Amino acid sequence: MRRAWFAVLVLAAGPNLAPAADSHDDCDKKIARLEERVAQLERMLGQMAGLKEPLAPSLPEPDRAPAAERDDRLAKSLAKTPPAKYETPPELVPDVGKIGAQVGLLLSGSGSPFKLGSGSYTGGFIDLPMFESRALRGKFGYEIVIGVTQSNTTFNTTSNVAQVANLTVLNTLNPNGGLANVVAAVSGTGPAPFPVTNSTLTRLRLLQVVPFSIKYTHTSLDRFRLRPYATLGFGTYVTIHSQNPVRGTPASFGVRPDATLPPEILAAVGQIFGGRAPFGGPLVAGQISQSPELEARGLPGGHGNFDLGVHSALGFEFRLHRNFSLGFDGRFNKIAGTNGFYRTYGSRIGFHW
Repeated sequence: MRRAWFAVLVLAAGPNLAPAADSHDDCDKKIARLEERVAQLERMLGQMAGLKEPLAPSLPEPDRAPAAERDDRLAKSLAKTPPAKYETPPELVPDVGKIGAQVGLLLSGSGSPFKLGSGSYTGGFIDLPMFESRALRGKFGYEIVIGVTQSNTTFNTTSNVAQVANLTVLNTLNPNGGLANVVAAVSGTGPAPFPVTNSTLTRLRLLQVVPFSIKYTHTSLDRFRLRPYATLGFGTYVTIHSQNPVRGTPASFGVRPDATLPPEILAAVGQIFGGRAPFGGPLVAGQISQSPELEARGLPGGHGNFDLGVHSALGFEFRLHRNFSLGFDGRFNKIAGTNGFYRTYGSRIGFHW
C-alpha cells in the first residue's frame, strides 16, 4: 500500500523530480518532503479505517549533515574498530578451508634400548584427520611416523670365537699344554695370540616405522594458538649394530703384541691377521669380522633384528602461522624383548594444509 501511494506522489510531483538538474542536498530535501506526505496519507487512511495506530511507523529523520561531516564521522568510527583476533582456520571436510592435515619433522635427542648410551633421533610424520569430537573438545587423526635413532657406546665385549682360535693355535704349537692351553686361550693371556675381551665401540642404528597410530589433538586452547596432543599405536623396529675394536680404548688390532710366543710366530700371526679379519675389523655380534672380500667391497658389517613394539607420544604444537607450527614432542617406545624401552624428546616442525 505504502509503495502505491509513494508512486502516486511521484507521478503527481511531475517535473519537480529532476535529479539530474538538482544538487545532492536538494534531492535529500525533496525525498524528505515526499516521505512526510506518505506518512500523512497513512495516518489519514488509518483514521478512516478506525485504527488507533498508523499503518507503519514514521520513517527516521534522514541525516541532514553535510557530506564532508558524514564522511568524517564514518572515518572516526572505522578507526575505533578493534583489530581482528586470531582464529584457527576451518578444518575437517566439509568445512571450507584447511582439512586439518599436516606433515612434519622430528629433531630430537634419544635414549637407546638395550642399555646403550644416548644419541640422536631424526624422523618425519604425516597426520591425517579422521573426525572431530565436540564432547572431548578435540579431533582424532591417523598418524604415520618413520624415524632413525643413532648412538655410539663404548664398553667391553668378549669374543667366544677368539677363545676357540686361541685354543687351536696353542694346541698346534704345544700339543702337550693341556689345561694351561685352555686357561690361556679362554682368558686371552700368556701365549694366546688373540685378545678375548676388547673395549669396543658399539654403533647402533635403529629404524622405527610406525604404520598405525591414533592421535588425539585438544582444540580448546586454539585462541592461544596452542594444541596439546597424544598418540598411541604400534610400530616395527629394525635394529642394526656393530662393534669396532680398532676404535676402542685401548686400541686393539686383532693380535696381542705382548703374547709370549716365539717372535717369528708372533710376527707371522700379526702380518696375517693384524687389523683385518677375523678379529681386526668391525665385529658381527661382538664375535668375529666379516670376510676380507666383503670388507674390501665396503659392505657394512653388523648384526640385525626385526621386532614389533608399542609406540606412544605426548607433545604440543604452537601455530606460528596458518601453515606452520613449532612445538615439543616426546615419544615412548617398547620393543618386544629384554631392555627394549627407549624414548625420544625434542622439537617438532609442522606444515599444515
